[in-house]
Amino acid sequence: MANTIYDLAKAAGVSIATVSRALNDHYAVSEETKKRILALAEEMDYRPNARASNFARQRSGVVLFVTDLHRNVAFENPHMFEIMTGISQYLDEKNYAMLLKHTTMKEAPQAIKEMMIREQADGVIIHAAILSRALAGMLSHLPLPHLVIGKPDFPTSICWMDVNHEQAGQTAANYLLDKGYRRMAFLMGDRETDRISAARRNGMLHMFAEEELSFTTFYGDSTYESGLNQAEEALSMQQPPEILLCTNNYLAMACLQIIRQKGLSVPADIAIMTFDNYPFSKLTQPQLTAVEADMFDMGQEAGRFILRKIRMPELQTQSYCTIPRIIEREST
Repeated sequence: MANTIYDLAKAAGVSIATVSRALNDHYAVSEETKKRILALAEEMDYRPNARASNFARQRSGVVLFVTDLHRNVAFENPHMFEIMTGISQYLDEKNYAMLLKHTTMKEAPQAIKEMMIREQADGVIIHAAILSRALAGMLSHLPLPHLVIGKPDFPTSICWMDVNHEQAGQTAANYLLDKGYRRMAFLMGDRETDRISAARRNGMLHMFAEEELSFTTFYGDSTYESGLNQAEEALSMQQPPEILLCTNNYLAMACLQIIRQKGLSVPADIAIMTFDNYPFSKLTQPQLTAVEADMFDMGQEAGRFILRKIRMPELQTQSYCTIPRIIEREST
């Protein structure tokens, strides 16, 4: 008869939970204990079985956060780290730990499946940057407590949570209209792939249409370099806009640069507003008015949900959380 996790725990003189964590390289177990348990597992030819896997899923005390941690990701997506901080702090209060793992969209389905088979965690939170139909299909068919941060761009039954970006666009439009702005240019990323900016634009279109107004949209790739070209185009219009609304801080920084080059002043000659408070809106001169969503709060909600999902596997959610707000500064 094959040795079980109980046999291994007895031989090592530790609890079953300690054995499970040692086999999964958990930080809560000392290196000395890990080495001793791994050596015993090899000596006893121990292989995890279904019963042990079930135990680990119930008691590991770990939630995985899985995303693509490519180089410069912190600058490209600073909000992701606010979300992770919220998740980690909430889990810590509940005596759970968050384990950060890297994978790519292509590798994610197999990588996440293997992580759970190896008993690394009770549940998994997945950043939408690595979500694919293949991964969604796997999540739908495995009894794996999960939550995706970001709304999928295809129909699926998996659990997800997101900011209501269309509502953020409506919030921005209401603010601008109340301030008396009527001629606006919106600078965003790629027309086909920048789904977040597209949702914001849809929200703004709805509010402007109610006033029988419209605005011009300039597309690019959401980088500073692209913003220079978009801002140049916007300011070269026959009737220049009163305000440039940018989908991120990189585009807003580019707009400030072009405006200065043309000898114009913000906000006297032209105003600027940006989505997202980070990373630069408070560092510019003048400081930028921003439409901000509380990503830390979103992380807290994600942590709360995944622990409920672990306790109640039948629980489902496909919802928006956190209300966008205007942070008014000098640029408007």
